[in-house]
Amino acid sequence: MTKRSIYFGTLLLTALALGSCASDDTATDKTAGKDTPKTGTVFSSDVEPATRTSATYTGSGLDFYWTANDKIWVKDDNNIYHQSSEDDIANRIAAVPGSTTTAKAKFWVNGTYTGSTHKVRYTGKNGASDKVTIKASQTQNTPNDAAHIADDGDFGVADATGSGKYTFTLNHKAAYVTFMPYNANGVIPGAKIQKIRVYTSNTSDQLAGTFDLADNGTLSNGTTTSNSVELNVNDFTLPSAYSYTTNGATMVLNPGTYSNVTIEYTLHDAATNVTGTVKKTYPSVTFDTGKNTPVKSDLKIKVYHGNEYYMWDAVDPYWKGYEWNNPNTALRFQPIVNGQQDQVHAPQSTETASAHTSRDYNDILGYNDPTGVAPAVTATHSAKDCPNLNELYWYAEKGEPYWDNTTLWATMDHLYVGGMWFLKQSAIASKNGKNVSDLKLAAPDGIDYTRKLTGMPVMPYSITTGIPSNLNDYFYYPALGVYNNGSTTHGEFLASGTIGCMWSSTPEPLRSHGYIQAYILRISSSDVQVYATYRNGGLTLFNSSNEDEYRPF
Repeated sequence: MTKRSIYFGTLLLTALALGSCASDDTATDKTAGKDTPKTGTVFSSDVEPATRTSATYTGSGLDFYWTANDKIWVKDDNNIYHQSSEDDIANRIAAVPGSTTTAKAKFWVNGTYTGSTHKVRYTGKNGASDKVTIKASQTQNTPNDAAHIADDGDFGVADATGSGKYTFTLNHKAAYVTFMPYNANGVIPGAKIQKIRVYTSNTSDQLAGTFDLADNGTLSNGTTTSNSVELNVNDFTLPSAYSYTTNGATMVLNPGTYSNVTIEYTLHDAATNVTGTVKKTYPSVTFDTGKNTPVKSDLKIKVYHGNEYYMWDAVDPYWKGYEWNNPNTALRFQPIVNGQQDQVHAPQSTETASAHTSRDYNDILGYNDPTGVAPAVTATHSAKDCPNLNELYWYAEKGEPYWDNTTLWATMDHLYVGGMWFLKQSAIASKNGKNVSDLKLAAPDGIDYTRKLTGMPVMPYSITTGIPSNLNDYFYYPALGVYNNGSTTHGEFLASGTIGCMWSSTPEPLRSHGYIQAYILRISSSDVQVYATYRNGGLTLFNSSNEDEYRPF
């Protein structure tokens, strides 16, 4: 006895691995032994075990199974459809401990059946004989267990043949999509998939709804239709390579060819309380009748390194030796979620240079020549390639910043959203009649603040919310948060997804409140600021000669 799979349909999408192939293997007989006496005519799926309703994805197609409470409809000699009154599904399932499905089933149907062929319909659990309802909202609780399709819209037809007893092979007539999203940039343990949605731009499209069912399995006369179908899943994980056993999620929908189709993945991180979506839109998609379309989508969520926070111009990173991903798990003290703190293992900087370690800030004093003749003072270690103070002013004042509150990214195993798009230096220079090298020499007002005893007054620069259309002219700077420098909050991680701060290469020339400072550019959802701050905070570095370093896509 052979087992048939429902095979791949053809999806006309770029960058998705699709195809049609068949799979044959030996079916296991899960018969429970003797059937209890039942009334009615027997209609059996024994001849062809592909006649099933629940489904699992095999890597080459969907395997279907009967589950408890499945019913069929059969047309009798008087052209009246009767629903099966009894079956042996429960007995067959009980015969295999731990099973919830069976490959074969017998149904007993009332009515008069004398013909050699009788029409069979399957319309889902509790379905009518002549109606099919494909739900716009579906739910799957377990990876690669599509038992829900029996409730959410699966249907099929068959011709039962025989005399006195009949056998049939159900031909599934819905379209199916098995999603296997992954993130090739790296695993994000905190990110869980909550929902997958397929929708079109045409509100009259009928991906879901209630339809009339014909004997040949076609649908017509849709009511309460929807151009959107969502599949709710139970916090499925997001692996780094596609794996149907890990997060295979199957949706049932109305077959057809649709234009401007978007597949939207909703992810949530409980630790950061971040929810966001990744969307992929395709000009034309065909969901074939009775076929399964596997969708292996790389969500391409950018994963940023969590080990590149520094005190100003320190030789080594802020958490060197205690990194969140230290090979020695006993040394993983770096806080990775907003609000976490570790004062003990954070660098213990002091005002005494001799007491510094390689994780502490550079004590070099800032510019101190009142005549402005002496050369600028600049960082010599980790911050030496950061933009200088003049460049920060160009980014803030002329960089046409956009706050992006939709693009998902990750760091240190968790999901975040929030970052700023700035014009690249080449675009800033072009728009302002400058060469890129000029941006280092003077700020937009023509003053070289790297050789002044004071900088410009602190002021917020206005921003736009959204994503610029001309992305080739822009770079992205994520709001990677900071490690605090307060007396009681030292070593506390905060504001990731909300605030981002990049060091400059320019130290402040003056001491404020007994501490030496350095200049930073600070981004948030409300503005961009340039100002001096204490050097003992853990901030990120940015290399102005590598503006695409943080680009999320």
